[in-house]
Amino acid sequence: MRTLSFGDRGIEVSDVQRRLYALGYDLGDEGADGFFGAKTETALRAFQQRRGLLFDGVLGPNTWRELVEAGYAIGDRLLYLRVPPFRGDDVLALQVKLNLLGFNAGPERGVFDQRVAHAVRDFQRNAGLPPDGVVGEATLHMLEALRKAETGREGKKIPERDEGFVEARYLTGQVVVVDPGHGGSDPGVIGRHGLLEKDYSLRVGLRLAQLLRAEGCRVRLTRERDETLDPYARAEIADVLNADYFIAIHLAADPSPLARGAACYYFERNHYYSEHGQKLADYIGAELATAGLPFVGSLGRNYAVLREQRGIAVVVEPLFATNPADAAIAMQPGHADALAGAILDGLSAYLARSNTC
Repeated sequence: MRTLSFGDRGIEVSDVQRRLYALGYDLGDEGADGFFGAKTETALRAFQQRRGLLFDGVLGPNTWRELVEAGYAIGDRLLYLRVPPFRGDDVLALQVKLNLLGFNAGPERGVFDQRVAHAVRDFQRNAGLPPDGVVGEATLHMLEALRKAETGREGKKIPERDEGFVEARYLTGQVVVVDPGHGGSDPGVIGRHGLLEKDYSLRVGLRLAQLLRAEGCRVRLTRERDETLDPYARAEIADVLNADYFIAIHLAADPSPLARGAACYYFERNHYYSEHGQKLADYIGAELATAGLPFVGSLGRNYAVLREQRGIAVVVEPLFATNPADAAIAMQPGHADALAGAILDGLSAYLARSNTC
């Protein structure tokens, strides 16, 4: 699916419109007419906001996959472990049910992975069903029957047993994937003073990788040059390496040139959020503030590079490219060193705090 935005036409737009309409979004008089007009853009923004995405009204890879997955309800299809894994709201609903019943289906990200398959088989054994790992009519019926005995827990996150901290104490030996955002044909934000997000993120990412390696980390950059990468390809790099941490570097933007402030993002979807990601985002944010970058807070989002990770993932946006003062800071020769150092210190502080829990 190519990227679609206001003014585009074609059967791909019609497909998007039909999916939005099926999910209950109002397309007004436009309907599924194949033209990406104002009503379609408004509906898409509303969908993005509800799903925890960047609500820019543009249909890119992340929004497209979420739109497809939103169309699956539990019971629409057989679910089982396969490659590539099933993804969708039906898998998410299954994880919620299993987790509420005490069967650990892992982070509720809507991906039928090994942890979900194990939880399904465990549930089936306890329910007196053949433990084949296939979620069909009999398994769903038993899940629903048992769920009726559960009250008052829907929509509430089950706390993680480790309170959002890991056992490791030090950076040495940790596997870290550094993800410089955008690249190639995707410049990202084009800011003041000629600032390009893709160049900025690569400059900071390369320096961060150097600092991490000096601390004994095993480091992989998703890109080391100006090239285009799909967000799911970035996440796959981390999963293949079984990365402990995934740190993405981006810049923020806003129509108002007055908007400024650093933010860190962690995975959140519906009532579920990554406690590990939130803790790490808080620690990095505190170091950004110490480095003189006003920190507005840690925020949960359903970005692909956060959702698809098995490790602990954060997106760091230290500056607004659209703010003249921030853009000037980003262009300073020593800025990449200072920012990379702050991120390193945040990760180190997070690991040090782990030892006290």
